[in-house]
Amino acid sequence: MNSVNELYKAEASNLIDLALLRNGNVGFRVPIYQRQYDWSKDDITRLFSGSLNGLSRLPTSNGDANALTFLGTLILLRDPKRDPDFAGESLAIIDGQQRLTTLALFACALCESLRVQHSQADLSVLDNETRSWLDSEVEDRLLALHLCAIGSQTVGATKTYPFPRIVRHEDIRGRTYQTSEYRSPVARFLKSFSTYLDGPVSPLTVPEWNAQSQADDLRDKKLRANFEIIRNLMTSLHDPNWYDEQECEMFDTALIERGPCRSLLSRLPEANEGINPDRILATVQNVDDLHELIRTLVFSAYFCDCIVLTRVTTEDEDAAFDIFDSLNTTGIPLTAIETLKPRVISFEGRSREGYDGSLPESHFRQLDENIDGRFTSTTARQNESKELIVTFRLYMEGRKLGKDLSSQRGFLRTAYDQASKRGPDCARRFTRLLADVSTFRTAYWDTSGIKNDLHNYHGDSSLDTVRLFMSFIRDMKTSLALPIVARYWVPDLKAQGDSQFVRAVRAVVAFLVIRRAWTGGTAGVDADLRNIMEKIKLSAGVTERRTLPELPQLRAGLKAFLTNKDVPLDRDRWVTVVAGQPLYEHSRELVRFMNFAAAHQSLPSIESKGTWQRDGVRESINERDYLSYTSWTGNYYKTVEHVAPAEEPSKGWSPDLYRDNRLRHSIGNLVMLPARENAGIGNAEWDKKRLFYLAVTETKEDKQREWIEQAKESGIAFGTGTTELLEKGYRLSLLDPIRYVDNWDEDLVLRRGKSIAGLCWDLVWPWLQPDS
Repeated sequence: MNSVNELYKAEASNLIDLALLRNGNVGFRVPIYQRQYDWSKDDITRLFSGSLNGLSRLPTSNGDANALTFLGTLILLRDPKRDPDFAGESLAIIDGQQRLTTLALFACALCESLRVQHSQADLSVLDNETRSWLDSEVEDRLLALHLCAIGSQTVGATKTYPFPRIVRHEDIRGRTYQTSEYRSPVARFLKSFSTYLDGPVSPLTVPEWNAQSQADDLRDKKLRANFEIIRNLMTSLHDPNWYDEQECEMFDTALIERGPCRSLLSRLPEANEGINPDRILATVQNVDDLHELIRTLVFSAYFCDCIVLTRVTTEDEDAAFDIFDSLNTTGIPLTAIETLKPRVISFEGRSREGYDGSLPESHFRQLDENIDGRFTSTTARQNESKELIVTFRLYMEGRKLGKDLSSQRGFLRTAYDQASKRGPDCARRFTRLLADVSTFRTAYWDTSGIKNDLHNYHGDSSLDTVRLFMSFIRDMKTSLALPIVARYWVPDLKAQGDSQFVRAVRAVVAFLVIRRAWTGGTAGVDADLRNIMEKIKLSAGVTERRTLPELPQLRAGLKAFLTNKDVPLDRDRWVTVVAGQPLYEHSRELVRFMNFAAAHQSLPSIESKGTWQRDGVRESINERDYLSYTSWTGNYYKTVEHVAPAEEPSKGWSPDLYRDNRLRHSIGNLVMLPARENAGIGNAEWDKKRLFYLAVTETKEDKQREWIEQAKESGIAFGTGTTELLEKGYRLSLLDPIRYVDNWDEDLVLRRGKSIAGLCWDLVWPWLQPDS
């Protein structure tokens, strides 16, 4: 067993120490499995404010560690990737790339700011000694800042060639222009900065780049945006108003005469050299126009010398990740997908073709597009990665998985190792399915994907249906249904035909509606969905391709789990119980779906006022298609409201409605409206509230105006959404049955509830039958 010292070395390093590693020839590479640079404005401002706080402590620190700004642990590994013509030494960044990249951008911005301020300062007011000192001090600091961002290789007796201090996996460093290739935004930016000190004094320019993908474009824009944030902070350094909202103070340039601050000024002469350093400092302090330059100079020195990281260096990759897991306290941990990537690269690297250009590379590119390309927030990307792996574990093995990183990393590592032992084809199938499940989540779970992407997989005949059903599953927050329906999906579904997939989704929706309406709450639903994957052997399999169960097996399995939960497969019993469930308290999205399903291709009943009837009603094209994606996502029937008020009013309503607290929250007492109307009609008496329903369902324009006026005279206030709807000449036809109700009482609510539940059952129950 190797000793601790053999495994890794830990040392405190400031930024200059890092730049001078290996005689200044060190470069840092961000490995392929690391996430892209994505620090937010808050992250950058926090680093800047923390540094300013450290600088403010410096004058009273007596040179102790209290004045240092500690940025956590930097974990480095000897870089396994060798650039053929790179004369320096490369270290891979296992942890700390977000901080190092940000610090490199700060070094560039400070260099720009210090150089411009120095060139614009009127130094003619200074004596020769003071001016000479200030010039040399600025020159030294510019070189130090440049060194933090740019390394230099000796390529001849008197010749050097620069390289970006930080590159990413896709970049190639060399000793000549011909042998170097910088593709990442950060490497290209730093390469352009390498000649900045040799050119005219001017603002830095970020090089233009024609991105090849949406993800690359986002990365480029992110780097540009962050550099502009840092540039603006360089201005804020001297703006008193900026500090009003920050937890730090502006550095007082008068403090440069104090010992700890003086120690930052490396070129300040000693008194024994015949020059009085106190006089020099007093001279620049007395020139107000130089204060910004001095403040930038002192902060630049503090930035180089007093921002500290614990540098942990190792040559053992496993040790690096173990250290990362135990020491990482400042950054955001790598997702399980990101830590799987080096394993895949290593496996593919043993083949003749290698990883570059391989199928797994395209799979990880697909994953990047689906996660990094969609989410700008680091937290959102972390959450999507975790949710994806939960879905993927069920999809592959039919087993549940927690969202903690340790469990997720363990699953991916173990499952991939099992697959790779079966050979390259099995290993590549694993990464392909991971990418495909990610694409499925993007298109079928994300709201934007459902709206904008599903046409890639479905024709006009099924597109609206799939959009509706997947929106319902999403709005019910039933993500564990995704592995079930994903098993009947393939990326080229449109070419193969989507009939089987659509029927599988219908069956799952029917299961959810019948199960949730009966039990009310969500208890046990997720467990049922997981168990369905296992019981009917629906999982894809890691080391073997499992046969996809036929649809009759899926439907039989879903019905079996209904029976297991004592959900009756008998219409009358189910309808009776569901009509009395307080569904408003359990799921308003379920209430919406059941109302749309009941009204779909139905007409107001003549015999039973307040209800719908479908028997004997001829189907109409589009006119009564209530169960549609348009209805579900539109604004006309957006919110669920009580007819009889949720809380018992003093008058105007039958007391029988309030004997059972469940009844007033049942589906028979609920309607859907464009916007919340409670403020205007929520507690009104039925005689007044009925005027509202007459107005919004009236078919004749002049009669509608009469109902509106009567309603307003009775004290009914129409909400903004309803007012806009009526002004456009629309009516709320989904409320048609209510216009014929004379008395809103217990009998009406129960009868109406059974009607809605029964018509919903009649529509969805066939979706679970063998011939559906």
